[in-house]
Amino acid sequence: MLRTLMPRTLALSVAAALMSTLAVAGPAAAEDVASAGGPSITVVGDSITSWFRDEPGSVSQGWWSMMGRDLGASVVTYAEGGSGMNIRGNNCHGTTFGQRLRAMRTTDYVIIQGGRNDMSTCGADGAKKALTPAKQKAGITRYLARLGDRVDALGIPRSHVLVVSPWGKSDRARGYKIQGWLRLFSNRNHEGFTYVETKTLPSRSTFDNKHPNREGSLYLARVMERAIQATS
Repeated sequence: MLRTLMPRTLALSVAAALMSTLAVAGPAAAEDVASAGGPSITVVGDSITSWFRDEPGSVSQGWWSMMGRDLGASVVTYAEGGSGMNIRGNNCHGTTFGQRLRAMRTTDYVIIQGGRNDMSTCGADGAKKALTPAKQKAGITRYLARLGDRVDALGIPRSHVLVVSPWGKSDRARGYKIQGWLRLFSNRNHEGFTYVETKTLPSRSTFDNKHPNREGSLYLARVMERAIQATS
């Protein structure tokens, strides 16, 4: 049943996990990090998650891989480059965060990593188009409300839903706004999620002032490890 809700690459990686303790697949695929009895973690994200892999020690190792291995966790990612709460990924040929909700299963923790792409949406013609600040905010609040309903149905404590919006130096002014909305809407009483603060990644911690390099990924991994430990 799980495979019918995923792209083919995602289904293949899940099938591989049944035969191996470590499944490595391409971008936008589910990644299983070998578990040492730690928590199970689901990550929903954009290219900050999907562009990276479970390759310990390499420049391609993702923050979620570093975090998962440090915690002895089992990690599954649902991530697509360019996606968000308001916009489909893969140049409007993929899915939004909301369209991935049905694929989510019971897990100890959920991490929502995103926000940068939510300044835009996909139009009826399949092209990317800018959103007004009011529509950006409305789309984010709608997604978080739906997320709350989904984790409630799965029996996942809302405090175990960690929302994080990493940002480099590029387009930082709008970044402060989106991070502010995510912080407000995540922490307010009727959502009850845990917003995780991250500092602006300096140029030395990114390769394009947007995406983390190994130094940036290591920083994000440590921040998320501390957040999980604080809610356990």
